[in-house]
Amino acid sequence: MIFGNRAAAYLGAGAAGLVAAGAFAAPALADNTADLAIKATGTTIAVGAPGKFASVSLLNKSAVDAKGVLVGLDISKLDTKLVDINESGCNTREDGWILCGIEGDTIGAGEDVDWAFPLTRKGDGTGPAGSISALILHEGDDPDESNNLVTVDVKVEGTGPDLSVVADDVRKAVKVEGGSITQVGDLQAGNTGQLIYSAFNQGDQATTGLRISVKLPKGATFAEKEEDCTYNDAMTALTCQYEAVLVPASQDKDGDKLYAGARFYNLVKVDAGVKPSSLTGGEVTIDPLWKEGAAASNATKATTSNLPQNAEGVSDKDVDASDNTDDFSVIVAGKGGTGGGDNGGGLPVTGPQAGLIGGIGGAVLLAGGVMFMVARRRRIVLVTPGDEKSAV
Repeated sequence: MIFGNRAAAYLGAGAAGLVAAGAFAAPALADNTADLAIKATGTTIAVGAPGKFASVSLLNKSAVDAKGVLVGLDISKLDTKLVDINESGCNTREDGWILCGIEGDTIGAGEDVDWAFPLTRKGDGTGPAGSISALILHEGDDPDESNNLVTVDVKVEGTGPDLSVVADDVRKAVKVEGGSITQVGDLQAGNTGQLIYSAFNQGDQATTGLRISVKLPKGATFAEKEEDCTYNDAMTALTCQYEAVLVPASQDKDGDKLYAGARFYNLVKVDAGVKPSSLTGGEVTIDPLWKEGAAASNATKATTSNLPQNAEGVSDKDVDASDNTDDFSVIVAGKGGTGGGDNGGGLPVTGPQAGLIGGIGGAVLLAGGVMFMVARRRRIVLVTPGDEKSAV
């Protein structure tokens, strides 16, 4: 059965049958075995927000690439009169399922791919809106199907900031020269790479500030310390606070000085003795700092300076804290690498090399921060069993 038919058959098989029986597994001797896993978060929408992007992490836990990757969304238990999904870029829903591909149809060995789907409010109702199940498949055999399916509750409730975080895998070496950071090839042992992550506010109130925590995977350390941030002795974890007013995405207008999101980076060094591999276990968490009435009054200045000491009383409040954390991997290549060379560009160095590097307007953020994940979705062309050609 070709992969298109695996997906088509799955529409009628149901998740339980697939996970329990391995209905579409490749032959035991196939060389395309890959262990995939999926996590879904961010399915609570603030009462005053028009919707949000739910976050999905697609992880390849294997040392080989997973090809022909397909993501399925089971919305049969979603109350679409209250919340619905925009399936643009995917197959039209059928029997309660939406089937989507990803860019390149491949998740590389050890990669953690961020993906998202848009949830849209219908009317002004609030409360529970049912659930969504998300499934990941690929064209080969998966030795552990227990983590291929995840179910999350969808609801409309709460008011306040709602931060979502996207952290990219670190896979390129960089050099700092002439006031800029430039990619110089694949990341190898002893090299320095750049961890880039973004936070955006999908709630209905602005933040007063941000608290950032980063934990690096074993085999990597921060390349240097940033003033006003705290680090553990091993230089593998940090915590920073910033006065960064992030307004709700729905309030961010082009041309003003208010921003719905911000982008950050840290320079990360791979230990000299690390062998070519995917270093997993990296984690970025960004929580909003919020005080009743303070965010609204501070939204006019939208500063990105560090929080003053007298702001210690501000506490965190997030409508949906499930998507405040995102995992990342550090991909270490062998000495031969898979390419390299100067890729040009990069982020400017303006002051500390670790920390806040600028605000992102709502329209730009959604185009470059969240929508890039949606753009990875690819329409799947399904075929019926009668369309298959015999290999004999």
